Amino acid sequence: PYVDYTREAEHHPTFRHNARLDLIVTEAVQEGGLPYLGPFCNKGRKEQSPVHRNLDGLPPLLVLISEQEAVYDMAMELVNKARTAEVEVTVGVWKYMCHVFTVLYGFIPEGRQSMQVLCEWIVKNNNQ
Repeated sequence: PYVDYTREAEHHPTFRHNARLDLIVTEAVQEGGLPYLGPFCNKGRKEQSPVHRNLDGLPPLLVLISEQEAVYDMAMELVNKARTAEVEVTVGVWKYMCHVFTVLYGFIPEGRQSMQVLCEWIVKNNNQ
């Protein structure tokens, strides 16, 4: 997940390295997407960024991520912060996939695998 809407995202090592490789989250997201958020971030980008928010009391989270995604560091920061807040977090990590590769389930095996993890997680957590 892209969870840091500040310019600090540029300082995450995986963003600096993988933004040129990721098909979805590229440097253009930082340059064009973040300014677009301005009107929607009334309290400021940092306060609206999930990774900078209080995560106490969140329901269980599932994070499906690739080590090569531009937002890998952001996602893992969210995972660690959620776990510190005693949120139950399940993490699935793949290699060499782009951001939101799960939506490619009809085209690539890794997408099908991550969709299977997602479906099983929903069934398991449906009654919580």
